[in-house]
Amino acid sequence: MTTLVPQDLAYVDTAPWIFDFEGIVTGSPDEVWDMFIDNESWTVWFKGCRACRATSATFDGIGSTRSISVNGLRVDERFIAWEPGRLWAFTGVSMRLSFASSLVERAAFSDLGDGRTRIDYRMAVTPKRWASLIRSTIAKQATKSFAVSFANLDRALAARR
Repeated sequence: MTTLVPQDLAYVDTAPWIFDFEGIVTGSPDEVWDMFIDNESWTVWFKGCRACRATSATFDGIGSTRSISVNGLRVDERFIAWEPGRLWAFTGVSMRLSFASSLVERAAFSDLGDGRTRIDYRMAVTPKRWASLIRSTIAKQATKSFAVSFANLDRALAARR
């Protein structure tokens, strides 16, 4: 595991690489929030997720930690924003097969009415020098992955009702 340089929430606006993904799902912001904090559900709806589990004694706010494995990457995360139904964010603290020296991911949830929620997901990265060679590949794969994941999330939300 490579140790990453932890960042605060402001980093999502200043990182060298910023990737934005948007999804609209059927469900209230609170329902979407419940899926985001249900770590075990990530293996159902997030494309390529093989495992996701809390690593802190409690998983209920800023400072909580978890470990997630997605497409061969394993990231240990510490939460830096936790506003139920509104805002969720973590900073990476370590990563296996790391392409980054810093990582923050943030999801903001907006109520669109009619039982729908918009998810604005941002991935902010300080890449390792060699990773610039694969930036376009990372962007394309992540865009596809999030599109599939948001569609899967929509189906998972419907199944929970």
